[in-house]
Amino acid sequence: MEKHFLSQYVSGKQKFMAEPWYNRCGDCIVYKTVDVAVVSNRIDEVLTIYESLKTGDSIGFKIKGVNGIVSKFGYDGLMIKSKQKGIIVQSISVTALLLAAYETGPMNIKRRQAYAGVLSSPQRPVLEIPIDSLQACT
Repeated sequence: MEKHFLSQYVSGKQKFMAEPWYNRCGDCIVYKTVDVAVVSNRIDEVLTIYESLKTGDSIGFKIKGVNGIVSKFGYDGLMIKSKQKGIIVQSISVTALLLAAYETGPMNIKRRQAYAGVLSSPQRPVLEIPIDSLQACT
């Protein structure tokens, strides 16, 4: 089998980590709970839900236009401050971001059910994105 051209920079078995990450150039937050093939179900211009191709279960989501939502609602309504190793860490609550995103769109049952499903997912832990990672793509 042919070696991957980046294999010299990676060693050991790769481990999937279920944590949200902010894509600076896409201005979006992506979160998947498992590393499986997905079908993307676009709910509106902000929220896309990822469903397992095999089972159809909801396994993650993408929130677009993060900086626009932050600009509209401000950090005060979305921020979480916590102390880690003696340092004050400021992050954005992904739950608060989802609630703010819901408020910006049309009120209909499909959107309500989709946002409620993402917010009430039993395997979804408290998710945060550090404020200093929300820098625009240059």
